[in-house]
Amino acid sequence: MKIIDIAFKDLLRSLRSMFLIGMTLLAPLLVTGLIFFAFGGLSSGEGSTDLPAVTVGIVNLDQAPAGAPVAVGDSLYGMFTDPSVASWLTAVEFSDQATARAALDRQEIGAAVIVPENFSASILSGKTSQPIRVLQDPTLTIGPMVVQNMVTSFLDGITGGSVAIQVVMERQSTKGLALEVSGINGLITRYQEWYTAFQRALFHDPSQAALMVRAPATEGTSQSSGTQIFSLVMAGQMIFFAFYTGSYAMMSILTEQEEGTLPRLFTTPTDRSVILAGKFLAVLVTVFFQGCVLLIAGRLAFSANWGQPASMLLALLGQVIGATGLGVFLISLVKTSKQAGPILGGGLSAIGMLSGLFTVAVPNVPAFFNTLSLFTPQGWVLRGWKLAINGSSVSELLLPLAVTIGMGLVMFVIGAVLFRRRFA
Repeated sequence: MKIIDIAFKDLLRSLRSMFLIGMTLLAPLLVTGLIFFAFGGLSSGEGSTDLPAVTVGIVNLDQAPAGAPVAVGDSLYGMFTDPSVASWLTAVEFSDQATARAALDRQEIGAAVIVPENFSASILSGKTSQPIRVLQDPTLTIGPMVVQNMVTSFLDGITGGSVAIQVVMERQSTKGLALEVSGINGLITRYQEWYTAFQRALFHDPSQAALMVRAPATEGTSQSSGTQIFSLVMAGQMIFFAFYTGSYAMMSILTEQEEGTLPRLFTTPTDRSVILAGKFLAVLVTVFFQGCVLLIAGRLAFSANWGQPASMLLALLGQVIGATGLGVFLISLVKTSKQAGPILGGGLSAIGMLSGLFTVAVPNVPAFFNTLSLFTPQGWVLRGWKLAINGSSVSELLLPLAVTIGMGLVMFVIGAVLFRRRFA
């Protein structure tokens, strides 16, 4: 009972400290909020989109030349009406350029693609007199830009096909063989089939995409990349300040020692182990309370997705034990509250950087830094949160949880022994 009384007294003391409240609750939310709003609130949650829907008008004046299997304009129109882009792109056909311009002015479409007459014949002959033009609504940016990139990529493929056919004809000529029209048409058809599959993979297949284009999120789909990124950013800040809280809350021992209240407490019949256990319990409860508040605030303010409840609780448990253990260990190494400042400020910041807490959303981090993070409790806590945020099962979190608890308990025991020797 005395342990709880001592812990409750320290908790009340912590709640009266505006500095502790600011550093443990307000600071992580402020840092994450600045990043969130700097990037336009990409984690807005359900209903957020990675690519805005766009309607494109097609004016196809092209006709297939004699002997050609298909017109280039028809192939281009087919690309914009492909089922793979139907979720974010709508193609509307217009009979002439004036009608398309009028629809663009009325903002009924976001872009217009004009394919001139005899375009197939001119591009296959290598003499393009009139290029394809892309007109766009000046108030839009991303949608028309994607449309223009698609047209450019399509034309690159047509040019590549012309070069390929020319090479085949030259090789046949060197062998004294003539390539018939049916053979040329067959090559064009085969190349078109290959290039269509390539384009579909390039723009729309997540497993192969060089440029990923994703449909607007719908109910029941997985969380958007923006939500996941900001969940990781929030987790990194939460871990950093949790370990800071574990150390700062433990400073009550140093403060009471300097104020003279701790020596007087040791003169009471209460065993010193009970007194230290009460203070350790207060630190544990403070870090746990901080984590719960930040999890709820992160969900409400940034739509953070912490994963399955069971996985989230395991990640939080590892965070609490790791932060408490390191806090007890660090404070046990210093004699006064003035000495604790550089350790809390410099030491925890350095360990946080080595653990990857500030680069959690940076892609392609060198493997050396990932290996280095395995030597820090923060690194293992972060690994647990990454698994939880990515929707991993409870079993997958057991390893980082076990390592974090092991590190935390070892540091906790060492710190407790040092404190007992100091106050013996």
